[in-house]
Amino acid sequence: MANIINIILFLVLNGYFFIYMFRYSARIKDPLNSSKYMLIEGTEMFFILLFATGTLALSSAAGGHGSGGGFNLQAIRLMLLEVALIMSLFVCVERPKWGIGTIMYLIYILWLVYSLTYCDSIEYGIRYILKYIYPLVIMIAASAIVRDEKIFLSCCVWARRVAIVSVLIGYFPFIARFFGGTFWYSTALNLNYVTISIISFALYYFYGKDKKDLLLGILFVLPCILTVHRSGLLASFSGLAVFMFFKHKWISLPYIAAVLGIGLAIIFYVPAFHDKMFWKDTENELSISDLREGNISEDDIRNNGREAIWETLEAEFYKGHELRGSGIGSCQKFLYDNPAGVKQTHGDYVQMRCDTGLIGFWIYIIVGITIVVHCFLVCTRNYVPDYIKCCAMIAAGGIVGCYAAMYSENVVTYTMASTGYPFALYGIMLGMLNKVNKPTYQYSERGLNF
Repeated sequence: MANIINIILFLVLNGYFFIYMFRYSARIKDPLNSSKYMLIEGTEMFFILLFATGTLALSSAAGGHGSGGGFNLQAIRLMLLEVALIMSLFVCVERPKWGIGTIMYLIYILWLVYSLTYCDSIEYGIRYILKYIYPLVIMIAASAIVRDEKIFLSCCVWARRVAIVSVLIGYFPFIARFFGGTFWYSTALNLNYVTISIISFALYYFYGKDKKDLLLGILFVLPCILTVHRSGLLASFSGLAVFMFFKHKWISLPYIAAVLGIGLAIIFYVPAFHDKMFWKDTENELSISDLREGNISEDDIRNNGREAIWETLEAEFYKGHELRGSGIGSCQKFLYDNPAGVKQTHGDYVQMRCDTGLIGFWIYIIVGITIVVHCFLVCTRNYVPDYIKCCAMIAAGGIVGCYAAMYSENVVTYTMASTGYPFALYGIMLGMLNKVNKPTYQYSERGLNF
């Protein structure tokens, strides 16, 4: 039953993508007034639908995990999304808007393409480049298609609604029985919820302080706690800290410290988190006092076998190739050719260094830094409307959250549900920012006028 549902959803969803892309107009509820409908362009409806459904895996292979029986449509689905986004650039009225983050990401993709010239497998290299290209194409498409506040809000509202459905299916087994593999597995969803949580807090602060938005912002952090997902918890707190700092500047520091304290309390005093974080020692349970006194070493932390994988990969592909790595896809090919081992690195930064060297690794880090700085500068400009600042804050928080999780997670592997969202919001920010007229300054005999 689940297989049939996923195949139907796959066909219907992709059909609607291309139908709306070539339609002149579409109708959708006004996000600021649910009793009214608004007429929008077909490409705008296409993008809202695509943005909102990134959490759908539509695969019986463990929700896109790549394990278990059944079909896996992930590669096909990703390729179709990228093709649709590129096609939309030829259909929409406006041209893409380029920002410093877009340019830096393009440079990163060019480096990945260059690394194909010395990689172990062109096939695995291209497959992995497709995962990195998705945030770029959705960012460029968003900058051309989304130019209006209400379209931006529709993207956020509908993405949150789909996320709520994913939570209901994930935590009610009798429903999940019919939708196995429809959504990504919990690890990927938890990283999607980072951006959704920030969206909810942003809607609370910028659009009427509805308590429903505040409650949802908190509730979307809970899945990380319930599933004892350390990387997800780190991503949530990192992303929310950046959002709060952008919103309240230095006043937010005490609140950020309080959030950090809550995070540490969860790790040390919630038994499930403590046991997963540290090696069990019944005679001497580690506490926050040990952290404060510097009594916790790297040997005390459980890495669930990650360190062994990292050491193997670095010895095979990084050492001796530190500057440019061994070529994109090298790690993935090595892991897939080893039937007795794991299939993922469980650490994107290790894989970046091994595949693309220090050059690729630092270009990717610079991409994130430039986008966050650009978003911050947008938030400091008085002439920029609040809704654009709202979008900039969500994008910056989401990107920081994803970058934080990349230390020990395969964030790039489920890019449709993770990095695609904040990078798309950065593109939306660029598109809306293009409509804002900068104040013009001129000198007169009596002084400065504007």
